[in-house]
Amino acid sequence: MYLRTIFGSLLAMSLLFFSGLSNASNQHNPDDVYSKVDYAFRLTQKLLENKSINDLSYPVSHEKTVKPMHVYELHVSVITELYRYSLKNDLTPPPLTFSSPIVYTPIDVYKLSKIIVDSVESIYKKDIGFIAMFNAKFKGKTPKDVYGKLYELYYGLVRLNDAKKVSPNNVYAQAKRAKEDLQIMLLTLSKRLNNKEIDKKRLLVTATYGMHPDGSTMSAFEKGKKPKDVIQSAFGIRKKLNTLRKTYKMKEVAIPNLSDYATVAPVDAFLQTQFIIAEINLLKSPFKINHSTNVAIDTDKKTPSDVYQEMKHISYLLDRLISL
Repeated sequence: MYLRTIFGSLLAMSLLFFSGLSNASNQHNPDDVYSKVDYAFRLTQKLLENKSINDLSYPVSHEKTVKPMHVYELHVSVITELYRYSLKNDLTPPPLTFSSPIVYTPIDVYKLSKIIVDSVESIYKKDIGFIAMFNAKFKGKTPKDVYGKLYELYYGLVRLNDAKKVSPNNVYAQAKRAKEDLQIMLLTLSKRLNNKEIDKKRLLVTATYGMHPDGSTMSAFEKGKKPKDVIQSAFGIRKKLNTLRKTYKMKEVAIPNLSDYATVAPVDAFLQTQFIIAEINLLKSPFKINHSTNVAIDTDKKTPSDVYQEMKHISYLLDRLISL
């Protein structure tokens, strides 16, 4: 359960944890982060073996440009899975972390990697016992390398939480986070406009409901959508985010090609939501907006069509933002 009413206390826990880290963390780089993630991944593999979960099909990232902000966001989702597992198994959960509009560095990412390792070790000691493995050392790793391994870790933890796969429910929960982030952005911007700009205010506010002041609305819910449709919609959203990045003199982020995918599964669409959330957060800065992204809320009985509808609303909100 991820109730917003507990968000404040979780935030406080996160800040307390971070404040206790050594100043030596200033020296951390992608090699150090990769080492932590790889170690957590190997521990998770043993935990899966211990539960006789062997039908694993680890996903592959097709991202060409990965920055610390993207790695950070995926860490947040990994920690959410560890939080879920800990609550179900009477373990002290890790602090739920959050996404904010700051420029992330390997140091920020390393802090979350440490949270992940501490939590996975706690699970391992309870379920298996003594840990007979250590962190390996790596050289020359990039954020892209870290992201690929972290993506595998996320999938392993979803399976450890007794799910057969990453489902539309997981993707929907993340898409909703992105939509809510943009809704808050548009409402915040609308409040800054004076009464002489009432037309702009209406354009911003009505977009949050999927409407236009002229009475038109977003297109209706479409049944029968597939993960391929969702990921194509996500690519379109990322193009619009790049349009905004270019406007504010930020480097564009490369987008994968659909041809990179042999097949498209919900886990692939999930990864796109992580990029979208991360890029929305970075775009808050030029708008001077500093609110954090909501935590994910569990959901069920969602289909690719439900996710597609959320993606349409995200795209609709971005159109309104770009037009102004």
